[in-house]
Amino acid sequence: MSEGSILIVDDEYGVRSGIRTILEMDGYEVGEAGDGAAALAALEERDYDVALLDYRLPDTDGLSLLQTMKQRGCEAMVCMITAYANIDTAIAATRQGVDFFLPKPFSPDDLEGVVATLLRHKQARTEAERLRAEHEASLLALAEEKTQTHSLVSSLRDAVLVVNRDGDVVLANPPMLELLELGEDDVLMRPAQELLGGALAPLGEQLAAPAKDRTVRQLEIGEQAWMASIVTFRDQEGEARGRILTLSDISEVRRLAMEKQKFIRMMVHELKSPLGSIKGLLEVVTDKSLGGDLDPYIPMIARADHRIDNLTLLIRDLLTLARSEQAQEGEEPELVAVAPVLDEVVELARERGAQRGVTVTTDLAADLPPALIRPDDLRLVLSNLVGNAVKYNRDGGSVTVRGAVAGGWLRLNVADTGIGIRDANLTRLWDEFYRETRDETRELEGNGLGLSIVKRLVERAGGRLEVASIEGQGSTFSVLLPA
Repeated sequence: MSEGSILIVDDEYGVRSGIRTILEMDGYEVGEAGDGAAALAALEERDYDVALLDYRLPDTDGLSLLQTMKQRGCEAMVCMITAYANIDTAIAATRQGVDFFLPKPFSPDDLEGVVATLLRHKQARTEAERLRAEHEASLLALAEEKTQTHSLVSSLRDAVLVVNRDGDVVLANPPMLELLELGEDDVLMRPAQELLGGALAPLGEQLAAPAKDRTVRQLEIGEQAWMASIVTFRDQEGEARGRILTLSDISEVRRLAMEKQKFIRMMVHELKSPLGSIKGLLEVVTDKSLGGDLDPYIPMIARADHRIDNLTLLIRDLLTLARSEQAQEGEEPELVAVAPVLDEVVELARERGAQRGVTVTTDLAADLPPALIRPDDLRLVLSNLVGNAVKYNRDGGSVTVRGAVAGGWLRLNVADTGIGIRDANLTRLWDEFYRETRDETRELEGNGLGLSIVKRLVERAGGRLEVASIEGQGSTFSVLLPA
């Protein structure tokens, strides 16, 4: 069992519920708040070791809430969780005292790793303060004594380098040694400026410069982006006793920023191509290029109308995608019976599959519990998955939807006997606008947003998705929601 108390501050009930379920299963004490006021009230009642703050809250923002918490003497380690991750936000958050930055969506493993890291940070900070108060020792003494602080810092996932007042290295944890490609004996008691070369050279210069209480900067090492923080430790008289350099990998934050740009370019392409086609068809009609008889123009008008319908569907999906990343007021998740929603979806899927002889069946466990999710979200998730299973199936194929509880999760499997998915493309299925390009899919219509929407809606409810597929034999998509 893990020890530690965690406060979750997020206005999305599904996110709070999902995080709480994961952390309580790990043995943590968990509190939650839906806005800034509730968070401050919870902190008045008790102390927490770690606070997970959403960047956007109904009554304030995460950074403003953090400032208020600090003013009230809150000593919790703080992780900012947000779907609006970008480099500027990460830098601003770090400057204002955020200890970790976790972009949404994130996996249970990422969440558990961040919480464990922050708790180790908290323990290290508490232990360091205790030792400083008792011994008024320098950072060199702390490293030489190989106290618990040393072992805690060594276990951190961030790269940490500690120097004394003379700029000599007194502690470097394994991630830092790996980054420097040196052993511990090669770095101890050597000037940090000599060790930090290449892309790290600016950090060596900062460590050798007159001590500031805290400096933050971003740098690139190879293909990775890092956030560097240098903190000065002072004694009771205010004299600098040493400095700590911490390097945090923010490559994922940068990736999200690049994905945003890619998404915009693809969206422009998806809109521009059909609009150009519609304009060309209408010009033929308005110019009467085929003469005054109406009949030759009817197929063109029908094609233009069909493309307009596809654009309308694309815009609808784009709006759904945007809403899936935001909490909608008055749309809190609720316990929803799966069977009635599934029956509605399956009835429509059967009508579509009948023309090609595709059968759709269901097999739900008799004791299947309700799902904690917005009803419209569950309907949209099932519609996308069952609809895809029919669309990408073979003539005379079958689709089976099964539901049961397994391993503490409500599991819904949508299995088909269709064309399957190539192994190399499985990880790309959740990307916006991605569609597998194959002879079998060339004539099938779609905009590639359906699975992206499904992923966001399931994760918003605190769940996750799994997929297994064999090319040429079929696929199984699994929705796992907290039971």
